[in-house]
Amino acid sequence: MRVAVIGAGPAGIAASLALVSNGVLVTMLDEHQSSGGQIYRNLGNVSEKYAESLGSDYVQGKSLLKRLEQAIDQKFLTLILRASVWSVTEEKEVSWSIDGRSYCKKFDAVILATGPLDRAMPFEGWTNPGVISVSVAQTLIKTTSYLAPSSVLVGSGPLIYRVACQMLEMGNPPKALLETQNNLDLLKAMVHLRPNLPSLLYLAKGLAMLAKLKLAGIKRIKDVRDICIKSKDNEHRIRFRKGKGISQIEAKMVLLHAGVQPDIQITQALGLKHDWSQENQCFEPCTDKFGRTSLKNIFVAREGIKILGADASKISGECAALALLADNGLADDRARADLFRTSKAQQNYVHIRKFLDVLYAPKDWYSCPPDNIVVCRCEEVTAGKIRQAVEIGCLGPNQLKAFSRCGMGNCQGRYCGNVVVKLISEIVGQTPQQTGYFRIRSPMKPVTLSEIANLEFIP
Repeated sequence: MRVAVIGAGPAGIAASLALVSNGVLVTMLDEHQSSGGQIYRNLGNVSEKYAESLGSDYVQGKSLLKRLEQAIDQKFLTLILRASVWSVTEEKEVSWSIDGRSYCKKFDAVILATGPLDRAMPFEGWTNPGVISVSVAQTLIKTTSYLAPSSVLVGSGPLIYRVACQMLEMGNPPKALLETQNNLDLLKAMVHLRPNLPSLLYLAKGLAMLAKLKLAGIKRIKDVRDICIKSKDNEHRIRFRKGKGISQIEAKMVLLHAGVQPDIQITQALGLKHDWSQENQCFEPCTDKFGRTSLKNIFVAREGIKILGADASKISGECAALALLADNGLADDRARADLFRTSKAQQNYVHIRKFLDVLYAPKDWYSCPPDNIVVCRCEEVTAGKIRQAVEIGCLGPNQLKAFSRCGMGNCQGRYCGNVVVKLISEIVGQTPQQTGYFRIRSPMKPVTLSEIANLEFIP
């Protein structure tokens, strides 16, 4: 049996290792320069000391990457990096491009472990030079050792604390954290907290990071709203509302984070059913608890559905792989026992995820910005243009492409899609589920006509 695993993060690696240990040939594809995903990015290329400065969770990935290298050396697994996957069909034909050449190969099964994307955070100034996402800042730290100078982190979610602590550890702490969540969000979230071990460990990590930031004297300002960034000559003035007053803070760089959302381009292109998550303000592919979809032998590692963190991501990948083995009669008693173990372990993280979803829920002003705010960065389409299009007869996201080119840029709506859906829904007075999403077709990533014309089929 030949299986394609798309994504070489913790979920994809764990899935691949579970498959090869049961005699399955695996081809893993990832668009980045090295394996590890965002969490373990560039881990194999940094010194032990540097890795330790980025936290114990980062260092723990070395054992996983070592097992991956061993599987590759033993010829059980083929890792293809810098591979931009632009097509996946129901027949399990996967097409990708590398350095101007395209390839296509048919597999018996596909596991999608594409992981999450940053949520768009459209407000005045979010597209200014020097305003980047927290995820990008973390990538720069891991790959180039670049630390954003005199920075302010804006938004919500555990990743803000993680990156702030990493910057602190490396001698370049942020000036402040401007957080959008408030005490009422915390009270709502506490209802969902369960006293199981994963929840307690996760909370302990979070509290330790907050204590570290407090001890270092880094300001945390909660319940901020009406954020506006004015930029001039690489200097940024961040204006925000706190309570009844207006405050401001200056920074050299601004790092934004409004949580993450699943990358659904491939699952949408496959025509899989998606449901709108009110909690996460995004569409999520429908699967069972093992990652099975409505298409036979196409699985989604649940990290691509519910963002559960590194440990849960590995469990979700392994769970999808073991379920695939069971469905195809390849699971022995050990594999079936592992499936039971992983599915039970995965459920332990559901409670903490619910807590985090409520605590760091996206704010309404992310998805319903004023008319002058750019929503689609690729095509520079404002919220006002979207509203005008709807007023003159645009019925949904797909029609919006014809009216404004929104969603037709390089990202193909990956980042703006859910905001567009929510915005249209608010205007026409219907649910996001009724509005629907962009109709995604192959190629899902930019690819030249010459690459398609010279597509090489791999037996």
